[in-house]
Amino acid sequence: MIDKMRLAEFLRTGADRILDEWEAYARNIPSARGLDTEGLRDHAHDMLAAMAAHIEGAPVAAEMIERASGRAARAVIDMQAAQHGAVRLAQGFSITDAVAEFRALRSAVLMLWNDRSGSPDVADEIIRFNEAVDQAVSESLARYSSLRDYQSRLFDALLSSSPDLAFIIEPGGQLIYANAAFAEHVGIPAAKLRGADFYALAATFAPEIEVHVDQVVRSQAVDRGELGFSAGGGRRQVYEYLLVPVLDPQGRSEAVAGTARDVTERKEAEERIRRSANYDHLTELPNRSLFRERLEHEIRHAARSGLTLALLFLDLDGFKAVNDRLGHAAGDQLLQKVARRISACVRGTDTVARLGGDEFTVILADVARPAAIEALCAKMLAEIDKPYALAAGEARVSASIGITLYPGDGASLDELLRKADAAMYRAKNAGRNRYRFFAGVPEAAAH
Repeated sequence: MIDKMRLAEFLRTGADRILDEWEAYARNIPSARGLDTEGLRDHAHDMLAAMAAHIEGAPVAAEMIERASGRAARAVIDMQAAQHGAVRLAQGFSITDAVAEFRALRSAVLMLWNDRSGSPDVADEIIRFNEAVDQAVSESLARYSSLRDYQSRLFDALLSSSPDLAFIIEPGGQLIYANAAFAEHVGIPAAKLRGADFYALAATFAPEIEVHVDQVVRSQAVDRGELGFSAGGGRRQVYEYLLVPVLDPQGRSEAVAGTARDVTERKEAEERIRRSANYDHLTELPNRSLFRERLEHEIRHAARSGLTLALLFLDLDGFKAVNDRLGHAAGDQLLQKVARRISACVRGTDTVARLGGDEFTVILADVARPAAIEALCAKMLAEIDKPYALAAGEARVSASIGITLYPGDGASLDELLRKADAAMYRAKNAGRNRYRFFAGVPEAAAH
């Protein structure tokens, strides 16, 4: 019995030395490199004590009768090994690295024991020690695998219940995982998606995603944003995406995990709100708020470029009479037609806005010469003066236009607008259906 006690006693009294040697081995395991001494030795000291108890009391493999002490020692080994396996899973160890730890422990004990005893004549003890290590490996891996399977089920249940498209792909674009929403979207059962070409499938919702995946693989940084494309019927669909790099123990990109959410309805609602805040609901022209924003922008641009900016203020002549004679619905229809005629006269870079009632403004940027403004105003007056076929009958109106120029007539938005309004009244007082520049017109006399 004394011979049998030697290895067990060595495991107890030499535990610190064994663990020092084991730690030196374990430092070479990829998953263990970031752990400190306490993290590396987690549960190892208690496992050595349990193995010592097993050597003292448990039978060798040839003995088929278990003793109570042997069962107790095995129970302790199982408990410590199971806890160790759970911790290693949480720390991101692979199964290979978890097994490598036990190989390192076995090597450390046997090397130090042989150095100490000087001869390998303790086969019985070595058998018992190997049994204990094998038991620890078995229990640790059982716990590791059980927890990993459990986490995998939770992960799959979580993603399967999500309406978002979730996926994991290899750098080359092959699908590793796709959730139920993704499978439903592409019309292929999830079980058949593994190994499929992700980029071909993603063409239905994110045709530019390959560029972003490649960027994540190269930079190893998270990427998020929006991708839009034109769907059937001319509707534009928008997807919000998140891409996260998955790194192997050596720090290389081995996969990319991602989600994609259809935010088309949200974007459409946001666009409706934006248009409601910035556009006139009747004519769909920019309203007063957006007009002011654009005029401020064009003033800054003109200041930088040195080119002339023109502001036209239009007020319809005879609109009230049409409204009174044909009704408000006809008046609204007339305003819509006037808005279209004015817009048809200007460039795409110019801004036509409705300030309210029968008042309109036009911002003309980068004007080369005043003669071009006069030609445009003449064309605009001619178009507005043409008859209008309305549901309630025919109607005719004309317009009076006041014009200010930046920087000659003013440097601020309000000054330009005020003087354009004054010039417009000058045009009305001169007989209507005409335009007037503000220059040379005293504000006090303009009305």
